[in-house]
Amino acid sequence: MTKEQTILASNFEACRQRIEKLKYSMQKNAALFPLTPALLAALSDEQQESVDALILRYSQCVSMMQDQLFRGIAYLEQEDISDKSNRDKTLLMEKLGAIKSAEDFGTAAMLRNKISHHYPEETIDRMERLNLVKDEADFVVTCFGDISDYLVRKGLVMIDVKHQTTF
Repeated sequence: MTKEQTILASNFEACRQRIEKLKYSMQKNAALFPLTPALLAALSDEQQESVDALILRYSQCVSMMQDQLFRGIAYLEQEDISDKSNRDKTLLMEKLGAIKSAEDFGTAAMLRNKISHHYPEETIDRMERLNLVKDEADFVVTCFGDISDYLVRKGLVMIDVKHQTTF
């Protein structure tokens, strides 16, 4: 395995672990969704902390996929992305077959950006974004599976499917 493959495998494994935490948060918070203004206002501190963990994990997964996995794939596929925007990188991933839809991934990235810049006085906007997180988190998990399939298919990383680990 080359140094670059080792780095990609390490980044993939870190993202896989974060995806597992995201799935846990999705399951833990499932009963809260869809949020309503009344429910949002009545969240306990524990529930708010749990929703915050969901948001953080969602954001981390999108960022890791975009910043680490896309970069590693492009490098191993000998694609120069040094002057490419995130949108261009996402389009390249769709073209290569690592993801199914650049547009859908762009939506997930845009939501990540919006939820990271919320303000308390924007309660209705925040509630609507949080409700979107649930659906977009499902997409991010599926998208990670697509990337995993691509990496295995192309022989870029080795994945122990039985134990869900990378080597």
